[in-house]
Amino acid sequence: MSTPPSAQAQAGAPAPARRGMSGTAKNMVISMIVLIAGCLVLIALVPRVGSVQQPVANVAAIAREVGADQKWDVAVADGLPKGWTATNVTLMTDDPPDTWQAGYTTPGTHYAAVVQTSSDDPSWVTRQTGAAKKVGTVSLGGATWTRYDRNDGEQRALVRSTPLGGLHTAVIGTAPWSQLTLFAKALRPLSHSTLHPTS
Repeated sequence: MSTPPSAQAQAGAPAPARRGMSGTAKNMVISMIVLIAGCLVLIALVPRVGSVQQPVANVAAIAREVGADQKWDVAVADGLPKGWTATNVTLMTDDPPDTWQAGYTTPGTHYAAVVQTSSDDPSWVTRQTGAAKKVGTVSLGGATWTRYDRNDGEQRALVRSTPLGGLHTAVIGTAPWSQLTLFAKALRPLSHSTLHPTS
């Protein structure tokens, strides 16, 4: 029996060279280094965001909703200078008592927030101030506020001695005293603020 001519041609022809496997180990190592370097350059060029805090579009609308749900006249910052941006406005219900919080970044990228509750729980102030020590008082708009400062100097607080709009009120944050004081002075119950709708 004779072999077909095409089978003879295939048997006598050399096998085709395999592409991709003809390089040396040295070439593979160089290729890997180039690929890794390229990836590192791309990673370095891609901007990363430390946090994704977006400005709150309508603090008054959220305050009205919380106020209606809780039957509270929550405080809002009314008339803050340019550069203050609301970033965190919410009713915190996870850790009793329910607490209204409206947080802002300051022009110096610090943080200041008003926190309020209707509860008379004495531990609320301790939790809001981070167990900071009392360091004095200040009179703002006819009300006395107690100043609290943590030992590490990272967080300060002002706690109002009398309720504001019927709610126990504190101003907390990393902002310097001058900014916390300015923020506390700007607080008004929503019903007495320029943010309250007139209709």
